[in-house]
Amino acid sequence: VYKPIMARARVGNPQLAQKGGPWLGIGLLLAYLCLLEFQTICHEAEFLAIDDAEFQHKRLVRLYRASGFQVIKYVGDDWTSVPDRLLWGGCGTLMRQEIDTLLPLWTKLLEKNQQRIEKSNSSTTS
Repeated sequence: VYKPIMARARVGNPQLAQKGGPWLGIGLLLAYLCLLEFQTICHEAEFLAIDDAEFQHKRLVRLYRASGFQVIKYVGDDWTSVPDRLLWGGCGTLMRQEIDTLLPLWTKLLEKNQQRIEKSNSSTTS
C-alpha cells in the first residue's frame, strides 16, 4: 500500500526521491499538535511498535527511540500480556515518554526538517 502511494507522490514532487521521503513530515507534525493540545490533561505519551514483521518492528523501535521514546516492555503472546494486547490490539514493544520531554525534542526535529527543506528548495531554484 505504501510503495504505490510514495511512487505517485514522487511523480508529483521529484525532489521527494532525493530527500528520502517524509520520515518526520506530516506524522510528526500531527503528533506534535496533539501533544500540545493534550499536555494539560496528559503527562505521558505511549506508542506500541507493533510486531507484525521483524524488519518493520525493528524500524518502528528505532524511529520511536529517535523520536525520544524509551522502551518500557515487550507485549507478547503470553497470558500476562493479555491486558496490554486488549488495549493495543497486538504484540510489540511498548514505549513511553513524558510530553514535556518530547515537545522540545520534536521542536528541534521539526526545525531541522524545515531547514533541510528550505536548503533543498534553494539549491534547486539556484
